Amino acid sequence: MEHRHDKTGGVKERLVQLQHCMRSLQETGGSWSQGGQESDSLGAILALMAAVLTECDLHCHSQALGAMAKRLEIAAVGREGEKDLLLFLKSITQYPPTVAPLERLHPQDCAQIYRLGIKENGIYTIQPDMRRPALEAKCDMETAGGGWTVIQNRQDGSVDFNRTWQEYQEGFGSPQGEHWLGNAALYALTSTGQHQLRIELEDWHQQRRYAIYNNFKVASEAQRYRLTAREYSGDAGNALSYSKRYNHDGRPFTTADRDHDRYATGNCGHYYGAGWWFDACLAANLNGRYYRGRYSGVTNGIYWGTWYILTDGRTGERYSFKSVEMKTRPRNFVGAS
Repeated sequence: MEHRHDKTGGVKERLVQLQHCMRSLQETGGSWSQGGQESDSLGAILALMAAVLTECDLHCHSQALGAMAKRLEIAAVGREGEKDLLLFLKSITQYPPTVAPLERLHPQDCAQIYRLGIKENGIYTIQPDMRRPALEAKCDMETAGGGWTVIQNRQDGSVDFNRTWQEYQEGFGSPQGEHWLGNAALYALTSTGQHQLRIELEDWHQQRRYAIYNNFKVASEAQRYRLTAREYSGDAGNALSYSKRYNHDGRPFTTADRDHDRYATGNCGHYYGAGWWFDACLAANLNGRYYRGRYSGVTNGIYWGTWYILTDGRTGERYSFKSVEMKTRPRNFVGAS
């Protein structure tokens, strides 16, 4: 309790200092009082101040404050009020207050980062689970209002998606390119509240389509990271609930070394070379092998069974996708229109 009191006092002391800087800035008629992006940033800082006292420690907001400092650095040149505030923002991002165990050190997801006033696409640090280390994630702050945490990306075949259960659990690749965020992170992201999933696909004919599942959840490891993907909308087709035999909704996750599918005579993860929510076996597999266009043989490419064209009518070759991105956000999220 004493540690909590000391920490709260330190936060309040910094807030008083921040208030003083902003008051001086306003009294000197700084450029922030003139409207535009700078004025929006000032309002965002005020909102952060209130959030710090009621919800999360300054450490949680350090990314937002740091981004504001970078954005305002040029505007601060030659104006003492802005310079004082800029220096303060930098100081609190470099030396955040000490926090006790099991307190959130970073925003939970990209939606929370958006709400903190950061609305630029980029790579940010998030902490879906307070009991696990923070991780880097790609944030889409523009599509359909923004606030999306990217959980999977395919774009060039640079990353092998034929991985073990442990690798899919922890995640692999880099958010700057191809990656899987990790099943443990997916569970933490979707375990509280309601979430939606957005899937964006592009083929080699420059056709782009999407699928949205307004009821999205990934269960715990004890439940084998079982998928919930319901309430479809979009123009790519509902491949996750294709038929009674090929229904990915409600299925546990399978990898080559952990067989949880309904294929009685084999392991879909081993056969198709990917980790996925296989049934017996698939109408969709966005973690399949990356092919540059058409291929023949087993349907082990990046596959979406309701796509407008699946095979070349002349050669019988199968089509794969040029790029795929999967992302999630809270169902009640409201961003820019």
